[in-house]
Amino acid sequence: MRVTILGCGEAFDERLPNTCALVETSRAKLLFDCGFSAPPAIWETVRDPAAIDAVYLSHGHADHYFGMPALLGRMWEDGRTKPLTVFGQPYVLDSLRHALELGYRGLPARYEFPVEYCAVAPGHSIDFAGATLSFAESTHAVPNLAARLDADGKAFCYSGDGMFTDAGRDLFAGAHLVIHEAYTFERIPVHADIQALVELAEAQRINHLAFVHVQRNLRRNPARIQQVVRASNGGLSMPEPGETLVA
Repeated sequence: MRVTILGCGEAFDERLPNTCALVETSRAKLLFDCGFSAPPAIWETVRDPAAIDAVYLSHGHADHYFGMPALLGRMWEDGRTKPLTVFGQPYVLDSLRHALELGYRGLPARYEFPVEYCAVAPGHSIDFAGATLSFAESTHAVPNLAARLDADGKAFCYSGDGMFTDAGRDLFAGAHLVIHEAYTFERIPVHADIQALVELAEAQRINHLAFVHVQRNLRRNPARIQQVVRASNGGLSMPEPGETLVA
């Protein structure tokens, strides 16, 4: 699997696009999250309006799904006719339908491509285009589901936001690549802390753990994170927008 980091920023970072990743398997392209500042980075990288087969929305915060009205609107304007699948928790899908109508009133009824809304839940698995998606809760301010994509003999995981739970530990076990929010070194209730992620990577035998959604001031002064990354001998990274990783 090929994974392009389209954005790696936290909610209120003025420099970096919201965290967003494009995952390419042998049979499909899946977008993981689409926050309000993500669409320009998506359009710059994905020129074909029919290229993205599915979108996974981890939770109902603006920096993870408010970019969808613009994304779908441009797909329509650029002539997409191919169906699009959107995965998310029921409350996220309901919020998305409302946001699409608020963003561009009446436009969703004019889409020339079907949008299939597919509800997901913790502990459940869904097959899509020769791959399997599985989900586990994290601890966040609103319900968030981390996702695991098994395809082509590889396992890719995406955290969304929040501290991993025991179910999340199990979900990430043995993954080739995990993209995980790494907000701070402090232990706070609604985000993952970096030291705990380092320990997770070792305990769960994660081949490569990429830090995203780092708190903006910490990201601007990254010496402490860079020290952790260097000590991992390639097992940890803090990617930049446009960087490609291989699972």
